[in-house]
Amino acid sequence: MSIRVNVLMGGPSAEHEISLFSGREVMTYLDKARYSIRAVVISHDKEFFFHDIDAANIPSMKALREPHAAGIFKGPYEARESTPVWKGCDLAFLALHGTFGEDGVVQGFLDTLEIPYTGSGVFASAVAMDKIASKYLYIHNGLDVPPYSIYGVNNPLVTIDSIIEQHGFPCFCKCPQSGSSRLMGKATDKESLRKLLHELEQSSEDILVERSIQGIEFSCGVIEYRDGRTEALPPIEIRPVSSDFFDYDAKYTDGGSHEIVPAPHPKDLLDRIEQISLKAHKILGCRGVSRTDMILENDRLYVLETNTLPGMTSNSLLPKAFKATGGTYTGLLDILIETARVKGRAVQA
Repeated sequence: MSIRVNVLMGGPSAEHEISLFSGREVMTYLDKARYSIRAVVISHDKEFFFHDIDAANIPSMKALREPHAAGIFKGPYEARESTPVWKGCDLAFLALHGTFGEDGVVQGFLDTLEIPYTGSGVFASAVAMDKIASKYLYIHNGLDVPPYSIYGVNNPLVTIDSIIEQHGFPCFCKCPQSGSSRLMGKATDKESLRKLLHELEQSSEDILVERSIQGIEFSCGVIEYRDGRTEALPPIEIRPVSSDFFDYDAKYTDGGSHEIVPAPHPKDLLDRIEQISLKAHKILGCRGVSRTDMILENDRLYVLETNTLPGMTSNSLLPKAFKATGGTYTGLLDILIETARVKGRAVQA
């Protein structure tokens, strides 16, 4: 009997579009002989639409963007009335990114329904999504992070002038709970800093401001197997081409960056990167999969963030790293699902 997998994508965050790309890629490469697949699109208004697919009728991006008009989706259903969406579901594959999907909200909802899901649970999802909260845990556990300030209504002593004095230029400003390099930017002078902070204040009470670390950027994935093993994947070196840092366009535009795996560096450095990624995974309480980004400056590795639901598009880092080990995209999906089913049963017990 096949395993019914609901692939969740979309959602109300700024990363809705990228999530749709991830979801479609997952549906394309899931083993159709092994799984019965249900596409579940969550709208910007948090309404659920679903459509059962097979290898011959994977929805187009247009249909995923407009499920209400596509003619193939059932819905919309509000979350509290979404029982038809979950009928027969054995597992939810989370291709969601950003708030609502990656921050513990959907995870708590699925826990209530007692449906196993890929990725981390409520706590790890919420903490890792919050760049300020996770930074505190990194520091407490001996990991290096870029020097930072927290600007906003809750920190009135932090001013534009104090930021300039402490961090200089360039510096980075980020909304704490945004991913995929959305709601962030680079300030190069006082006026651009003022403008950027004003823009980000519309989305968050607290703005994370970090000193720019000048060095080599790496990303390293971690996956757990159903037998309990937790292993780091080969580190990837990231060299942006279209911009001077790994922003949204560099991440998701073909040719926007060179992502080299295995990274061409000495083994002792790559081992350090892997150990930091494993430590970050453990510190935050991640489950199933994670990916930690860091920068090397003067032989010191600074942790930027840990992603609990790494992107799953053809341009995404985690699939590239797994393929570098000799694995396949479909094989990676199998591991994530198998581990989620084992972990889900353990949590429910």
